[in-house]
Amino acid sequence: MKKSFFIFILIVVIILISLFFIFPFKKNEDDQTINAAQVSKLLTEEEKNNISFSSFFPIKEEDFWTPQLGEKAGLVVLFSPYGKENILYEKNIEEQLPIASLTKIMTAMVVIDNYPLDKEVEISEKAIKTLGKSSLCSGEKMTVENLLNLALLVSSNDATSALAEIMGEERFVKSMNEKAKEIGLLNTFFVNPHGLDEDDHKNNISSAYDLAIMTQYSLLHYPKIWEILGKSEKNIIGYDSLGREMVHYARNVSWELLLRDNILGGKTGYTEDAGETMIVVMKAPGIVKGNIVMVILGVGIGERIPKSIQLYNWVYNAYKWE
Repeated sequence: MKKSFFIFILIVVIILISLFFIFPFKKNEDDQTINAAQVSKLLTEEEKNNISFSSFFPIKEEDFWTPQLGEKAGLVVLFSPYGKENILYEKNIEEQLPIASLTKIMTAMVVIDNYPLDKEVEISEKAIKTLGKSSLCSGEKMTVENLLNLALLVSSNDATSALAEIMGEERFVKSMNEKAKEIGLLNTFFVNPHGLDEDDHKNNISSAYDLAIMTQYSLLHYPKIWEILGKSEKNIIGYDSLGREMVHYARNVSWELLLRDNILGGKTGYTEDAGETMIVVMKAPGIVKGNIVMVILGVGIGERIPKSIQLYNWVYNAYKWE
């Protein structure tokens, strides 16, 4: 009897030992700390593509210097595909300031909303007298799309005026302000379609934050704008009053920025009241999904591109992206 009991106990012990080796005890996952870098290594590429890492990245480098741009207002914000905003840099982001030709991003949205791009437009004498170097001729005919290319690539004020004249400038500007309200821009108001200073200095105004929201909205809903602003140069065709072809060479004012990785496009502006202004859009680097919008308002003449490059480099170096 004792022998049988001993054999039974021995069998139970052997079974328990076997189970321990086959199914080893695991650490409680709650007791483990896994950082974002470890998580990214554990996931497959497919899983990485399906997860927003904005909750982990970018990670600010500790004690990394903050850029001193000397601007009146500035902002760098990461917009994730899921609507999250992550502000990386900010200065006076709610302050209302004149914005000069950054206006033309809103102008382009209203144009696309209201006109077929293949519509032919005859350029008026009034349009070509708009302040700024004119590239168009009175009586010249050009499509809405080509006028839009000129307005965005070389910030052509005469092309912008010609586009606004199709529905009438007053109605056009009203549509711009209605669009601003639709988007939810609280610090933005337009008095003209091009951004030039008005005699009474009641100019087109916005804030760095509003401009970032407007830009992200245009990226999501008006890809044509960034298709244009992503080009370095383009030959644009019009026809004179006798039907002869006229070629306008347009080199993107922001061409130097387009040479850099992940840049999707940029829009410049300048007036005496606004100083130089700049919007730059880049695709988020590393494993982060989304767009980065950079806004600079109120820097000196010749500073918008160098300051934008400085901010671009800071974004890469001040944060870990994977």
